Amino acid sequence: MNKRYQNDQGFVLPLVLVAVAIMAAGVGYVLTRGLSELQANTQNQDYQLCILTAKNAMAILQAELEEDINYTGTATKVADENGGYYQIRVSALSEKLRFVEVDSEFGSYHQSFNGEIELMTAAAPKSRIIRFNWKLLGGV
Repeated sequence: MNKRYQNDQGFVLPLVLVAVAIMAAGVGYVLTRGLSELQANTQNQDYQLCILTAKNAMAILQAELEEDINYTGTATKVADENGGYYQIRVSALSEKLRFVEVDSEFGSYHQSFNGEIELMTAAAPKSRIIRFNWKLLGGV
């Protein structure tokens, strides 16, 4: 038997090793990017749930003020059904005007909201909310 093509230089094995190394680097890059995207999405979800906890607290605040005009808020942090915590503080500025503060926490995020609520107090101790202006103060 006569070998027509004899390769004594051995360039195929190094070429395969280089190709495998390049593919391994590409896979490592894709996995790293995927994990960082997953972490960013988790942090965004926690932020959104913190804001949702505050909005739930504001809905509770509105319902409580409509039932009792003298509602002053929660004494301590209260657990929300979403897994976060909130605290409500209400200050009477006048007979019909209330200043409210809502603090919410979810995971490592903390948000604070405040606002003014104008009430119609014709049928005390119940009331009706005429206007509710609130704003996000910021947080961590």
